[in-house]
Amino acid sequence: MAVPLSRLLSLFLFAASLCAGPETSLKLVWSDEFNEKEIDKKKWNFGDGVRIVDGQLSLEILPGSKPMFWRGSSINSRGKYSSKAGYIEASIMFLQTGGHGCGFGIGNEDGRAPSASMGYSNGGGDSVGLGLGIVNEERGRNLSPKENPIPRDASYSKKFHRFGFQWGPNDYRWYVDGRLAYTIRISDKIPATPKPMYISFSHNGLPEAGLLKNFKDPQMGPEPMRVDWVKVYQ
Repeated sequence: MAVPLSRLLSLFLFAASLCAGPETSLKLVWSDEFNEKEIDKKKWNFGDGVRIVDGQLSLEILPGSKPMFWRGSSINSRGKYSSKAGYIEASIMFLQTGGHGCGFGIGNEDGRAPSASMGYSNGGGDSVGLGLGIVNEERGRNLSPKENPIPRDASYSKKFHRFGFQWGPNDYRWYVDGRLAYTIRISDKIPATPKPMYISFSHNGLPEAGLLKNFKDPQMGPEPMRVDWVKVYQ
């Protein structure tokens, strides 16, 4: 029996709604697509090892003061841009080689109670983890799920995926490719933060103070972390 066209359309719209991220109901208020030749210093704080390559932000590991020793790189919007409760998303290609790590995070400017920081981390390969840092009136707490809620995906280091944060008075949420990955509810022990969040990306140094003994090409260093764009919705 043929299915009516109206029924097929309803099923399609329902399926599309399941894949839609929170940005579909919000307004884009800030973004950086990294399409210029140079990083916008009005938006970002950064040091050596961060540059724009082929329309993407590249966070690299740099040679240190001794052969085969390496230094990390980072970039953030602290003091230049921060967002009130809403949704922040970035298109990121993480690392393939293990032994070093990178991350995407947001956090309150002052770090004083009540404050929070949300993060994604990758140490190479097909696993991406998440965490929540909370500072309340008593002490700071780092909260991570006992089991990683983000599905392993061999393409995290081979193509770009969307990673997002959403927070408000009721909960903290993490999204991957528009799908809700994890939620932590606000409670007496996990306070909401009314403060704006700034954005950060980092590519961390290597073990043993940056020494990577078995890297294939010690003259070139590990591959960079790449960010195609970052967007803020409210």
